[in-house]
Amino acid sequence: MAEDRRNGVRADVSGTDASTSRAPTDGGSPRPLGEVVASTVNGFRTLYRQHVELARIEATEAAGVRAQGAGMMAAAAGLALYAVGFLAAAGAAVLALVLPTWAAILIVAMVLASVAGGLVAVGRRTIRTAPPPVERTRQNLKEDVRWAKTQLAR
Repeated sequence: MAEDRRNGVRADVSGTDASTSRAPTDGGSPRPLGEVVASTVNGFRTLYRQHVELARIEATEAAGVRAQGAGMMAAAAGLALYAVGFLAAAGAAVLALVLPTWAAILIVAMVLASVAGGLVAVGRRTIRTAPPPVERTRQNLKEDVRWAKTQLAR
């Protein structure tokens, strides 16, 4: 049995229900080997398609989180540009009343650089904490391999 992580349901990967995969109880003959092989192949095809779909979903989710972090970093860059243009000039002009002009400009630049650096740090943390794109798929594949080995050992 393989477990679908999205809805917590166990499914028979052979593509048949449990009653047709056993030998009949009415004294009839078991299913032909060709039917069993075809059922197994169909089950693995279905399982493969499900894993590909899960990997696609995970990659989409991870890309969304990374895009959000990249958006924060772009906002930080925009903020830094506007800050240099507007706040630096105004702040430096105010400080130039009590300090030398060069000192006033340096103080304003350092404050704005600190704000931009903080936004970059938050954006990087968001990108780094995003889950790996295919971790759940990798775990499901490992579980399916263990399950298949136990089924073949019977």
